[in-house]
Formats: sequence, C-alpha cells, structure tokens
Amino acid sequence: MKTLIFDLDGTILDTLQDLKNAVNHALNFYNLPEKDLEFVRKAIGNGTTVLIQRCTPSCLSDEERNKVFSTFKSYYLEHYIDYTKPYEGIKKMLTKLKGKVTLAVVSNKDNDLTNKIINKEYHGLFDIIQGSYLNHPKKPDPYLINKIIKENNLDRDNCLYIGDTNIDKESATNAGLPYLLVNYGYRTKEELEKMCPNDATLSSVNELYNQLLKWVNL
Repeated sequence: MKTLIFDLDGTILDTLQDLKNAVNHALNFYNLPEKDLEFVRKAIGNGTTVLIQRCTPSCLSDEERNKVFSTFKSYYLEHYIDYTKPYEGIKKMLTKLKGKVTLAVVSNKDNDLTNKIINKEYHGLFDIIQGSYLNHPKKPDPYLINKIIKENNLDRDNCLYIGDTNIDKESATNAGLPYLLVNYGYRTKEELEKMCPNDATLSSVNELYNQLLKWVNL
C-alpha cells in the first residue's frame, strides 16, 4: 500500500491566526513590538522555536528569548484551536483516500500537541500521527520522516510527501521522497516560484486530490 505523508500547518490545517495571537500575547507580555499576520505567515516553517526567534528583536539574549518562547508556548497550548480549521475540502479528500492508502501527518509541533490537534480536527482519518520532540531534529532534517518510515515498516519507494513551503521540499528531498507542493497555505504561488523555481505547485485541494489519485493510481 502506498503512503501519503502530509505536513500539518498550511497544508491540511489553517493554524495561522492562533499562532499569530500566541506570538503577540508573548511579545506584549514583555513589551516587545507586535507582528502582523503577514509577518507571522512568512516566519512559519521551521517550528515554533524558530518562529519566536524570527519574531523577536535580535538584541535579545538567549535567556530573554527563551522566556518569550515559554510564554508563547503556555498561551498556545490553551488557545491552539480557537481559530484553527481545516482547509476546505481536505477532510472530504482524506475520507475518500482512507483505506486505499496509508495516511500520515508529520509536524514540527510538539508530538502531544500534534496528536491533540489531529484527533480534534481529523479524528480517525490518519493512520500515523507524528510530531516533534525536545532535543530531536525538526524538519527539514529527515529525522521525523525517517522515524515514520522505520517504525511503521513503510516502503520508502511508495511514500509521497505533501507540503506548502520550501522547508517541506527540503524535508522530502532530505528523506529521499518525491513531493507535491500546494500554494493555498503559508506560501503563495509567487513565493514558491522564487523558492522552488523548478517545481509546479497546486492551487487548490481539488488539484491536489487529482494529483494524488494519479500518483496512487486509483
């Protein structure tokens, strides 16, 4: 059976507003300048630790930045689902694919939080749910993807990765997987054309579904 490995943020779930609210809560707490939605959108992709690094002034010490991150994390754990929602058509697509392929999701979010979010929004649809761990590599390092493949005895040649950023392309490439990129998430078509000039990108869930059907040969 073939396996589809989905990125989470910007690919199957719109988490942007909740992330932006948590970032600005932490920045406000320490009297730091807020960031608008567009800034946060572009800062997403390498995990929340890097997100806070990008959203805080460079003059902060590591200790100060760690305090901001801790405040962000505490707030986000309480408000991660306030505005987060599936992209239109994703749940219907996954339901159609369920049982015909192995469905996996991999995220740089904390593993426990990733499981909570997926079980809330996509209960019973994913066969494999994988988040990140403290002191272990995050995407684009292949660690999490390799972990999924090894622990579930998957055939690497029958795995396809789906994401929405250049980080996702790097993640798939580093793990030796083919990939598809969508431009309805956290990177626009124009941004992806600059970041990944040799890759065509998909503008809708319907386009994605059609490409998945071709790859799976259904």
